[in-house]
Amino acid sequence: MAKTAFPHRHLQDGVLDWAFLARAFRTERRFRVLAEPLAEHLAVSTTRFLPEAASPSFLERGTAPRVQTPGDPLSVYWADLRRLRPTTRQEEFLLARAIEVEREVLFRILQRNPCTALKALAEEHLSPYSTVLQRLHEEKVRFRDEVADEGVLARLQQRLNELAAIQNALVDRNLHLVPTVANRYRHVGVPWEDLIQEGNAALLRAVERYDRHEGARFSSYATWWVQQGILHALSFQSRTVRLPVYLAQALHRVRDAVATAPETLGTSELAKRTRLSPERVERALNADRTCLSIDRSPDGDDGEDSFREFLADPREAPPPDEPSQAELRETLEDLLNRLPAREALVLRLRFGLEDGRPWTLEQVRSLLGVSRERVRQLQAQSLRRLSQPTPRKALERFA
Repeated sequence: MAKTAFPHRHLQDGVLDWAFLARAFRTERRFRVLAEPLAEHLAVSTTRFLPEAASPSFLERGTAPRVQTPGDPLSVYWADLRRLRPTTRQEEFLLARAIEVEREVLFRILQRNPCTALKALAEEHLSPYSTVLQRLHEEKVRFRDEVADEGVLARLQQRLNELAAIQNALVDRNLHLVPTVANRYRHVGVPWEDLIQEGNAALLRAVERYDRHEGARFSSYATWWVQQGILHALSFQSRTVRLPVYLAQALHRVRDAVATAPETLGTSELAKRTRLSPERVERALNADRTCLSIDRSPDGDDGEDSFREFLADPREAPPPDEPSQAELRETLEDLLNRLPAREALVLRLRFGLEDGRPWTLEQVRSLLGVSRERVRQLQAQSLRRLSQPTPRKALERFA
């Protein structure tokens, strides 16, 4: 079968615009015929591809004037969101096909010019989840440390900018999905603004993961990613003790069923309403508990008292003849003074003998100017010294 030549007659001043691509990408059959020559043409030329994706006229409503909105950043965000218009089905599939073509173009440029400078530029602009980088890794393309051709470098930069503009257009015109999903999870312990932020981050990842060959609209696919991003944030931020995402989602469904029911529901009724198993409902109910830190003040202020002060000590009081904490500290100081100064300092910092708080490996490393592995070695070496018969005998009376 002969290859289809690229129709250069459709080029207007070196631009492939929306009108041409809307006709060329209208059906899957037309797209399959044109995708190969189009990708090849873009890989070796500087033809501008879909410049309308970055224009305000494509993203915003024509009847929504841009006005200065005073107030907090959230008010500005809502004003910007009202100006953006959702995508139609035709626009979604055209943008998705354009993204597919751009990714193929990037892969061809990098495969034919395996230079480390080009790879570094691609990694700087592409997401870690990019299918282009994954494909380069799967096909084991070997990159060489050589001087990159200026023309190829400029062409790669142009295609990366075009891909970013098309992906941003798809994201911007679907931003309205995020508040809709986030509204279901209001008043559950995380500010609504934070939920929207997590949903927007999930929307960016949905663009990278979207595969139009699955047949679903991007808005339907992205809604699932936004929901997962919000649930992930809820499981980490809304509670002192983190819940798994699946359990946090089950707990949210149980809470909704309880809030909308006029009477108290049992486990079996909740399972029917939430479409969960009775065991899952039981786990969600058991997890729905308020956690309080024992270091928190009973009055809710920053006072010195805490719940810890009201807890009974289950340990028995030491007999009068047992050694005191002061004696233990004195013995430890005596043993540490026999160690090399650096090893003694590591032990004092790591076990909180210096300022009352244990230091992490990173903090000790920064203080001493050595690696974390060296800190571990110094700590292990000093502990081995203290495990010798003489030091161990001095500590036996405190065991």
